[in-house]
Order: sequence, then C-alpha cells, then structure tokens
Amino acid sequence: MDFATFSKRLGANIRKARWLKGWTQGDVAAQGISYRYYQEVERGQRNPSLRMLFELAEILDVTVADLTNVTGARPADPPLTARKATAPKRGKPRKKRRANKR
Repeated sequence: MDFATFSKRLGANIRKARWLKGWTQGDVAAQGISYRYYQEVERGQRNPSLRMLFELAEILDVTVADLTNVTGARPADPPLTARKATAPKRGKPRKKRRANKR
C-alpha cells in the first residue's frame, strides 16, 4: 500500500469515528482544531502528526490504533507486542590494531 492510499484510509477512519459520535466537522473544529485542516485530514490531503492523531482520538473517544487500523495494511505476524526483542549493544565497534612496523 502506498502512502496516499494509507492517508485516504486514515481519513476515512477519522470520518467514521466522527459519524459514530454524531458530530459534524464543525463540532470537531470547535474542540480547537482548524476546520480547514480537519477537512483536509479527513480527505487524506494532510499528514497529521502523532500529536494530532492523539488529540483526534481523545476528541472522538477512540484510540489511535482505531484510527490507524486500515484495511490492506500489512499486518504484523505475530503482533509487535508479542515479539521478543533485545536492545542492540551500545558503543562503537573496536578498531583492529595494526601491527607495529619496525
């Protein structure tokens, strides 16, 4: 899936969350978001920041995961939260020492 498709599907999820709440775009804008910006996010023409996604989720009483869960996206198998991960080793790799030239 390309980014443009993802943006449109994200906007559709935001629109659906707004409809489920029974709100208009103006109602969402009244919560402190620019009306025009919100319209463009719903149409997939704007790329909302993580902070904006968080705020929209709070306003619409859904989770950020609900908004970003788009059909056609590659699902994680197994989910990321179920995978075991260890932190990489820190620091720079050691340089090989040269033999003394005498």
